[in-house]
Amino acid sequence: MAIEEFQLYGESAIRAWNEELEIVLVPSWGSNLLSLRSISKNLDLLRFPQSREEYEGDPFMYGLPILFPPNRIADGMFDYNGTKYCFTINDPTEHNHTHGLVFDSPWKLLRAEAEGERIMLETVIDSEEHEGILAQFPHLFTVHMQYILERTSLTVEATVSSQDSAPFPWGLGYHTTFNFPFDGSGDLTSCQFALNADKQWELNERFLPTGKLVDIPYLEQLRQGTSLVGHALDDAFQTANIGANEAVLTDSGSGIRVVYSADEQFKHWVVYNHDSKQGYLCPEPYTWITNAPNLGQLPEELTGFRVLHPGEQAKTTTRISIVEVI
Repeated sequence: MAIEEFQLYGESAIRAWNEELEIVLVPSWGSNLLSLRSISKNLDLLRFPQSREEYEGDPFMYGLPILFPPNRIADGMFDYNGTKYCFTINDPTEHNHTHGLVFDSPWKLLRAEAEGERIMLETVIDSEEHEGILAQFPHLFTVHMQYILERTSLTVEATVSSQDSAPFPWGLGYHTTFNFPFDGSGDLTSCQFALNADKQWELNERFLPTGKLVDIPYLEQLRQGTSLVGHALDDAFQTANIGANEAVLTDSGSGIRVVYSADEQFKHWVVYNHDSKQGYLCPEPYTWITNAPNLGQLPEELTGFRVLHPGEQAKTTTRISIVEVI
């Protein structure tokens, strides 16, 4: 195992590795875990930018961006507890705010060290230090991230803590962008994708939920593993009540299976692959569904809308496990 600091496209980055996996974290780029690499297979599992300009052109499409809150907020606005929240419209085509407050803010690296058989990287962002965050979301909070590398798995733990005097809503997600297939060839014939879901959210022309859950036409194939050849996705799914909360990416050509699991707080997955021909797949676990603050007509247990009260913390866990397949 080893840890080193280096310069990546002009930014301070941390590289850490063990016998099986290597990771690269860039704290100043929203604490983006920009690389997850299988050493034994010599494969970049996450999509990695080839230049600073490429990353800045579309930062959501590389690595593991942190979404706080995740996905779209209609017109960038919602009301809660007497406060009117106004988020920047960064999706002008659909007139939405998208993907939250922390993905483009610099985070602080708190530690990078080995602990026995694992490597621990920890970062933090404090809203009090960011005028741009407070202007949109006037609350004092911190988000701590822990990245734990152990042999063939990466565990990601997020802790949201309130230092505010008022309750505030919170949602968290990850725009995890995998190369798929993992070898970058673009040939999906040896690949399958599985997700343990029950229903999917009906979306309108702005990719906002209408409030209706509908049947998944290919439900059994999705649960068991389905080909994505010619299958374009930008869909929102409800996590199944029974069984593991996980997405599984299998590439038998590369001999790799990725099991991406999330705790019970992640009630939803958005899955995106553009037109299915770009060589990537984004399984995105969310604690709340897109535009949840504006879906007040639905039960909070359904949308995942949650509130953090003064002095409270909320902790979430996801894990990416790498399995060799024959």
